[in-house]
Amino acid sequence: MIEADYTIELAVPVEKVWEYVEKIPNWAPFVIGFQKLELVDERRSVWTLRGDVGILTREVDIQADITVWEPLRRAEFTITGITERLSGRGTFDLYAMDGAASEAGPTSEAAPPPAPAAPRRDGPLRRLRFAVARFLLRRLNRRAKATPDAAAPAPAAGAGAVEAGTGGGSRLVFHLEVAPGGPMAPMIELLMAPMIEPAAQDFLRDVRAALEGGRDAVGTP
Repeated sequence: MIEADYTIELAVPVEKVWEYVEKIPNWAPFVIGFQKLELVDERRSVWTLRGDVGILTREVDIQADITVWEPLRRAEFTITGITERLSGRGTFDLYAMDGAASEAGPTSEAAPPPAPAAPRRDGPLRRLRFAVARFLLRRLNRRAKATPDAAAPAPAAGAGAVEAGTGGGSRLVFHLEVAPGGPMAPMIELLMAPMIEPAAQDFLRDVRAALEGGRDAVGTP
């Protein structure tokens, strides 16, 4: 099982964040290796992803099902591989808060205020792995953006940048668990593990950029 947790704070009220996040086409292109999205119904969607690393060395179709939907507060979902043996789950938690937005970084608890993070070993090898992972993530995003069939679907009504309101800030917490299957699962986990946390960081940073400034953050250094 590969896991990632990341929290980010935004200078945008909860209502505006939820209005943006609940429309999947708004942020789907920020997902690593994004190719296309099919909205089956209000609870189910099918994603096509592609890249150069691990399970993303070819196009992969993944089904996402929303299992919990609490407007302005929480969403939970499961993921199931269609063309690959893959399973997982994830959550979005949204909280109202006061004060200016600032990056919160990874947390171990998905509730405000964040609990103090346990000490982490951040040696040279770990830093190198994350540096390589970040480079690969940017490369994948740039390639997906440049590929003709990687165009994002037409935005839903109300999609696009959302200006910060006057109702205070908000905190968005993202959690993801992924479990590759099959005989190659241990090798796939080894390849994907150092990429999951940077991917979560870049994903939420892109969401924040779109909400706060209306700028395209995909592929930026």
